[in-house]
Parts: sequence; structure tokens; C-alpha cells
Amino acid sequence: MKHPIDLSKWERRDNWRFMKEFVNSWYSITTEVDCTEALETSKREGTSFFIKYLYAMLRATNEVREFGYRPDGEGVCWFDSIGATVPVAVEGGTFYTVLIPYIEDYEIFYSKVKEIITNIPEDGDPYGVNRDLIERGETGVVNISATPKLHFTGITYTFHKPGLGSDWPLMNVGKAVRKEGRWVMPIGLYVDHCFVDGGNLAEFADKVQRYLQAFS
Repeated sequence: MKHPIDLSKWERRDNWRFMKEFVNSWYSITTEVDCTEALETSKREGTSFFIKYLYAMLRATNEVREFGYRPDGEGVCWFDSIGATVPVAVEGGTFYTVLIPYIEDYEIFYSKVKEIITNIPEDGDPYGVNRDLIERGETGVVNISATPKLHFTGITYTFHKPGLGSDWPLMNVGKAVRKEGRWVMPIGLYVDHCFVDGGNLAEFADKVQRYLQAFS
């Protein structure tokens, strides 16, 4: 649900008033998280590693309040539940973006995601979900993309338009690799500094790693 923010009582109002005048208040950062338990459990059980890290990232997103803030006209709003737009590869080398709701119960979430990604239209607008959400002002999502065959150490992002780097936070997950006997994967993040600070990103990364390690 979308909630308007009373700027007079909002603890981030001064940050927002300063940063919103920037041509681009968005910034990106890349970090690594330990995904050993999630990956090895997936291999052992024949379950989806993709859905595991999708769950971990969405749960962390919903638990870090700052990820729910969005610009709303001349003001600010906050979404109490954040889903994800997720590009899924389809035959022919293209992709289709699906909307994944956040469900705290992992087993229910797993079944729902499996249902969604196995019922993708054969011929649809790859950005149809994004366009629809923007038109309706339902920007309470994050985008989670994957490059499972590429391990990266840095990433840059496209710039949507002056004053708005993106309509919602963008996240990218890269190929997991072995380091010192553990599996680690890179996560790239693109967020609005009006709302999200470095400490919030650190909290997010810590939560993602904790939930990935809980799959054992």
C-alpha cells in the first residue's frame, strides 16, 4: 500500500530537499555476498538457486524501510510492501519482465514464483509490466536482473531522465564464484540518495547474506 509522507515530520526531509535538486541524485555500488548454503542446498536438492536469492533480496528490501520511499509529485510517498520486476530469459535470446510479489513465507513464495515464470506469454512486450506500473503510479517495486554467466566487480546504470535516475531501485546479480572455499556472488545496487544512504545499503547486504546462509 502507498502512504503519503508528512514532510514536516519526516526525519529525512533535509536530505531530500538538498538531494532532489541534483541533476541525478542516484548512485550505484557493487558488493559481494556469501551464498554458499543457498547454492549448495539448491544443487543437493535440485531446487532453484535463483528463487532463493530472489527471496533473500526481496525480504531484505522489505525489511530496510528506506527502500520503500519514492518521489510522488512534489512530495514523497512510502510503500509498505515491495515486489520485484524481474526479466526472465525466453526462447530466442530475448526476455520478458514479470512482476513478483513479496511473500514472507518462503514455501508459498517459491511456489508462486515457479507458477509465474512457467506461464510467460510467448509473444509479449518485454517492458509491458514496467510501463503499466509507471502509468498507474505503482512504483513500489525494485528491479532484480541477473547475469548468471558473468561475474562482475562493478556496474553502471542507465540514466532515465534529468532529476530521476530510475523509477525504482535497480539490482543486478552476477555469477557465483569460489573464493577461499566459499561461494560468493556480486550484487550491484542503484538507489536514490534522497532516500537511501550507505548505512542502509550495508544493512541490506548483511540481511541478504544472512537469509542466503539460512538455506542449509
